[in-house]
Amino acid sequence: MKPIHLNLASRPYRDYRPVYAAVVLMSLLTAFLMLNNIDTYYRYIHETRNTRAKIASIEAQAQRERELQQNVEQRMKSIDVGRLDAQTKFINAKLAERAFSWSTLLDELESVLTDDVRLLTVTPNFNKDGRIELSLQFESKSSDGMITTINRMNADPQFMEPFPSSESATEDGHYRFELSVRYMPPPVKTPGVELTAVRSTRARGGAR
Repeated sequence: MKPIHLNLASRPYRDYRPVYAAVVLMSLLTAFLMLNNIDTYYRYIHETRNTRAKIASIEAQAQRERELQQNVEQRMKSIDVGRLDAQTKFINAKLAERAFSWSTLLDELESVLTDDVRLLTVTPNFNKDGRIELSLQFESKSSDGMITTINRMNADPQFMEPFPSSESATEDGHYRFELSVRYMPPPVKTPGVELTAVRSTRARGGAR
């Protein structure tokens, strides 16, 4: 026969501990989520403020760059390019003239000329772009002196594009002829200073 258990207490006992535990757990979870949301909110505010500050800084820098560009453009517009180019060419010509050495030129011509060809006159012309053009007059004992001189100049790196302008025979049986040639003197070096105007002229002439 199965025994019968009777609860005769006026307030029967119930175990609420699982309910309390669940309530406490939910409260802790809710508090944690709330704190996490608060932390996320403040970090968002902080990062947004930093991002706005960086954007403002970049925009200010871009504005300064635009203003600088506008100033440069205004200055460029105020520059007389034609006058500046003329001044540059004039300076190049003066540099070439100051760097010109008669002794070096005569040594170069002496190495080019044969024994039967004699130099009579030489006239240098300094162009605005720094190039040096020579007008030369020679006298030769033979009729092929002009051709020989042109060939020897073509073989010398200091002379470029020799071109005859006239040739005539003299009463004593000699031959006179005139040549125009571009002269490329070697760079002249001084202590701590190198004159490079002629060198840059040679580079421009060779690029043609």
